[in-house]
Amino acid sequence: MSLLKQLLLSVSIAIAGILLGTLAFSIEAARSYLTEQLQSQSENAASSLALSLSQPGNQDPVTQELLMAALFDTGQFAGIRLVAPDEQVLFERERKPLEMQARAPEWFRHMLPLPQPQAERAISDGWRQVGNLSVMVDNRFAMDALWSSSIRMTGLILVAGGAWALFVGLLLRWFRRVLHEEIEAQVLRIGTSQSDVADVGESRVAELTSVSHAIQHTHVRVQQAAQAQTQRIEHLELETNSDPVTQLPNRKYFVNELQKLLLSGPQAQGHVLMVRQRDLQTMNTSYSRHEVDEWLKSVWQQVQQLLADNAQVQAQLARLNGSDFVVLLPGGLGPEGMHMVQQLRKLLQSQNLALGAGQWTRWAFALTAFIGTDTVGDVLSRLDRGLMQAESAGHGDVEYAEATRQPGHMVAGERNWQQLLSMALQTPQALQIAVQPQTSTSLVGTDVRHEASLELHEPDGRVLGGAFFLPAAVRLGMSADYDLQALSLGLQWLGQHPGETLVVRVSVPSLEQDDLVPQVRKLLQSPPAQALGAGLEQLVLELDAHALEVNPARVAELCDETALAHVGVGLRRLDQSPKALWHLPSLPLRYVKLGGYFAEQSLSNPGVRHLLEAMISTAQDQGVRVYITDAVAPEAAAWLRIKGASLPVQSQG
Repeated sequence: MSLLKQLLLSVSIAIAGILLGTLAFSIEAARSYLTEQLQSQSENAASSLALSLSQPGNQDPVTQELLMAALFDTGQFAGIRLVAPDEQVLFERERKPLEMQARAPEWFRHMLPLPQPQAERAISDGWRQVGNLSVMVDNRFAMDALWSSSIRMTGLILVAGGAWALFVGLLLRWFRRVLHEEIEAQVLRIGTSQSDVADVGESRVAELTSVSHAIQHTHVRVQQAAQAQTQRIEHLELETNSDPVTQLPNRKYFVNELQKLLLSGPQAQGHVLMVRQRDLQTMNTSYSRHEVDEWLKSVWQQVQQLLADNAQVQAQLARLNGSDFVVLLPGGLGPEGMHMVQQLRKLLQSQNLALGAGQWTRWAFALTAFIGTDTVGDVLSRLDRGLMQAESAGHGDVEYAEATRQPGHMVAGERNWQQLLSMALQTPQALQIAVQPQTSTSLVGTDVRHEASLELHEPDGRVLGGAFFLPAAVRLGMSADYDLQALSLGLQWLGQHPGETLVVRVSVPSLEQDDLVPQVRKLLQSPPAQALGAGLEQLVLELDAHALEVNPARVAELCDETALAHVGVGLRRLDQSPKALWHLPSLPLRYVKLGGYFAEQSLSNPGVRHLLEAMISTAQDQGVRVYITDAVAPEAAAWLRIKGASLPVQSQG
């Protein structure tokens, strides 16, 4: 068989396969669509009719029969049946086979059958069940539509196939003529150089085969050379994608790896932890460059060893820039992964260096989850926002940067969290509070308050800090339960430590739950709270200032309840929610907190300074104390003390 005939046959077979495949997939797609529509029509009709029959005004049997008969008479349904709870048939209509003749032939209906979906709904009169309604859709109209669509599609495919075959035939005819002319011209040129024309003509196909072989051999040699070049390029990229100090992958490598995960499919999930060394610039002035580099190298070698010891949690380290590092955690990050994150945080804080004047280096942590629909920019933006919040808060905990998700979306590892958190609420001693004293000084004097945070004690003896499991509790709608548990434990602590001030935090998601304030009232009126007597005044509930922007009425309601019990209310992160300043005069607050980063900016930014002065003066006019949550530069500290703010006493870690 000649080369042209082989090519024509191959093209014809390919075209036939494409056309037949297109026809088959088109008909199957139409059939699937009609099947879904029939199911949807059955479900919607059953739901609508059930809702109508359940109305108080439609409980009369005659009215119900008229409603069901009217729906059946539309001709869209093969049967409607209402059965009482005692299996008595109250209403039944079925379309006989003779009444359901379709235009589609019998063989077509057998080859591409369409179901007759049946939907069932319960009918009730208030709390009393009246019966069970079943609705079956008539599929003959859908079958006729599928038949008509198949006829039209087959005709269109045949016309397109014929046109394509004609076009290919003309194209091959033209190509054969051009090829013949080109070969003939080459033979004539060969003849002028005393070549054997007969041999050239007889070996025309063989010559094309040898040319093809030559091209193939050339391709192999080029491919081998390209592979060697690619390996060398990859080796150079590895060298250029590594940080020269810590030998960690750099930003480019991390972005590429994150991009691969995000593009791996819509089911891709994972977390990214970003760590920032807040005082790297100060360290470079207190220590030599070599000492700082060696310290960084030593710290991150220990982190790498920590990740290697936790091999069950996949993790990739990278250095984004001078002070920012990331840990890429693909897949689910359940409680086991959070334990590893907590260990990493403790390890880094244990490696802090002294900076002089009683100050130590500080770390900021931010964690966020990602899914396949995110972009690299989305993930990094959330992490930047989380780091800003962590730096402003100055608490050294991991700040969880939550992303807006579609309803019903479940983050990787959520089922494990659900089981762990539900069990913790039911297990005595599983939840305890860790109390950390916070000392603040001002020109007036020094005061000490104790801030409580929840800890989750697992059966195997491991302890998980609140910053690592409370974000999961928020996502699962359990934040109020945990805040109330913290308040209950706080009342017990006050009974054991008379005269001490205890701060218990209440999250914004908890305030959004309607039963929070009644539950708080119940706890403050409980025997353990009443047994404290005047000591109950030492309890302070601390709210996020953002709550005043999103739910000021609920905050006011909570403040009214706490005022009746002589319990104080504090406000944190006021600098991040300046709109909350408008509500301060109307609330009985004991203190507000401002971030150290925000306060330090007041030295160089007049706008920030004016806003800070307004916050401090508004609070002081109401007799509210102002706390700065983080250490600031000496110049800023002196200015803040003059304004009446209280600054923290810095300690390591």
